[in-house]
Amino acid sequence: MDYSGAADGEYSAEYLVNRSRFICTVTRIADVDEGYEFVRRIRSRYPDATHNPYALVGTPESGAFRFSDDGEPQGTSGAPVLNAIRMQSLYCTAAVVTRYFGGIKLGAGGLVQAYSAAASMGLAAAEIVRYRLSVVYTLDIGYSEYRNLETILRASEAKVLDTRYADSVQITFSVPEEFAEALKRSVMALTSGQAERLKETGRKYITYKR
Repeated sequence: MDYSGAADGEYSAEYLVNRSRFICTVTRIADVDEGYEFVRRIRSRYPDATHNPYALVGTPESGAFRFSDDGEPQGTSGAPVLNAIRMQSLYCTAAVVTRYFGGIKLGAGGLVQAYSAAASMGLAAAEIVRYRLSVVYTLDIGYSEYRNLETILRASEAKVLDTRYADSVQITFSVPEEFAEALKRSVMALTSGQAERLKETGRKYITYKR
């Protein structure tokens, strides 16, 4: 199963309405427990904020998610933030919307609109990547063959993870699982059938730009 989510790092955007500030901060999380740590970090960053509603979505395998209104009227903040994440079909993503009250009440409808807008802006600012189940290989290859290998990797949507240059080139790369067999055939042809030069080291989810 492949899925999309926020890339590593933090991303933020700010939305202003009726003198209230809504600051959305988005990041990648491995699971919901890591998401709670992120929420605590944001609360520490903005200790004088009025509210910090949030939504956390874990892996598709876990199906885990959490959200909180953090003192705002029920259903006006956490749920809209969660909905913004779900609208983009994202997983492994946390979004916290920090509010500084500006003195003018927005009403339930206004709060829903404001939190939705802030969350959407935060997600729009984030780099979104696709997590794809991939096969990881290492390959020792000569310099003359290496130039042709680059063409094979591009055609297979592979991602280079590490390259070491010595008498030969040792390259570590991942390839989406569905392209692995075709890539192996291409590498076999390139290396004149020397299958032992291509070694599978594992299978795991790797991020690729969406």
